[in-house]
Amino acid sequence: MTETLADALDLSEIRLEAPGYVELVFSLVVVWGFGDAVSTLVAATFAGPSLEANPWIRLLLVHDPMLMVALKAAVVLYAGVVLLECRAVVERVPGWRAWFLAVIGLGTAVVLTNVYVGLAAVAAA
Repeated sequence: MTETLADALDLSEIRLEAPGYVELVFSLVVVWGFGDAVSTLVAATFAGPSLEANPWIRLLLVHDPMLMVALKAAVVLYAGVVLLECRAVVERVPGWRAWFLAVIGLGTAVVLTNVYVGLAAVAAA
């Protein structure tokens, strides 16, 4: 009898664990801080700031893109610190992990959309 790939791999030692609180906060900060800021810069550079949906961010992009980076960094740093300080309260809320995953998923969709807009503008040029 021939051995299949599934038979050859010993998957009994693999355990999936739910992400911890600090890991979720870190993911949120990375996606909404770094990912959103960089992807917004990519989209604004190649497609122009006029496509930005948020009027405040659009204004900052027109005036000085680094102001947008500074604002997003400050907001996400503040949110991350507050979430870490309020851990005991947040972990008592039912579905807190699902909320984090939803917000991280939404942020990932925003980052991918921004990158798509930038790449589409490059392809159209």
